[in-house]
Amino acid sequence: MFRSRALVVLATAAVVGLLWAGKVLFVMFFFALFLSFALQPFVTLLERIRFPRTLAVLTVIVFLSALVVFFVVNAMSQIEAFTRDLPAYEARIRVLTAKAQGVFTQLEERTRSLLPEGDRSTRSVRLESDAFDSLSKVALQVKTIVSLLLYTAAVPMLSFFMLKDREKYGGAIAKILRIKGGRAAQDFAVGVARVLSGYVLGELFVVLITACITTAGLLVLRVPYGYVLGPLAGVCVLVPYVGVIISTMPAFLISLLASNDATLPVKVLIFYAVVQFLEGNILTPFIVGGRVRLHPLAVLFAFLFWGILWGVPGAILAVPLTATIKVVSERFDRFAPWAALLGERTPDPAPPEEPEALLAGHRGA
Repeated sequence: MFRSRALVVLATAAVVGLLWAGKVLFVMFFFALFLSFALQPFVTLLERIRFPRTLAVLTVIVFLSALVVFFVVNAMSQIEAFTRDLPAYEARIRVLTAKAQGVFTQLEERTRSLLPEGDRSTRSVRLESDAFDSLSKVALQVKTIVSLLLYTAAVPMLSFFMLKDREKYGGAIAKILRIKGGRAAQDFAVGVARVLSGYVLGELFVVLITACITTAGLLVLRVPYGYVLGPLAGVCVLVPYVGVIISTMPAFLISLLASNDATLPVKVLIFYAVVQFLEGNILTPFIVGGRVRLHPLAVLFAFLFWGILWGVPGAILAVPLTATIKVVSERFDRFAPWAALLGERTPDPAPPEEPEALLAGHRGA
């Protein structure tokens, strides 16, 4: 018994070490995998209007890439504008810092007046303004940007081959499941694929709708850099707990520094609160629903685990990865009790009209 438990601990440590050592490869693979799940319904739609599968996949990938290029071009132009406006923001920061120093000086004087004569050796507080310059220099390093572009370009290429050869991969997975045991192989693969495809596609729509609403609202409020802040709010939907703070703080700071309207920061906070309320109470429950029911504690642990292991990409992938582990585990009797710790059991999908087509795509393509 002790030996088997030791082997389990060693195997778990080996898996975690492998995930950490190959984090770049695994991050690209899982991004591509979830992207292929999200794009599969659009590929199927094109196949139904007699597109060959390869052409259907290529059309969807090219269209998505065009949207990404459009966003990147607009984002780069706004980042360039931010770079030009940076000296003005630095001056504004110095003004705000001076005001803050004045407030601290007044508090210090009032505190000294309350203290006895022998205890008035309170140290003054200084706010350094050089951190902003250092942060901007680190964020704009050429090496980091080039590496990010290369890794990002690999994701749609991997998704292309995953979608194109989906039938081959689906058949291989079915054979592996027949050898390893578990429930019926085809039912297992079809059920997992349909649940994850619906979940990932739903999350994609929530991200897109949130990004569009936020971008439009920022443009109406005349907040600069809306084409960067809006999509950021959409992506932050995938980051549990801290995503709201990460998406709200940049917009609040920009509205505070770039405008002389004292009410604009308040309007931005109210707008983001309304968007987050709509996303959490209407969009996500209506579009995603209860496809993958994760316990809040499991979501928090997953966010911490994958975030520590893979950084920001891990934080974004935390919920989809945990949902995948849960859906797969609960369909094996041996791992079902462990999957129950992650949340309620995911309901089995309704039997599809064409199970083989959903598993591997149309065989005639």
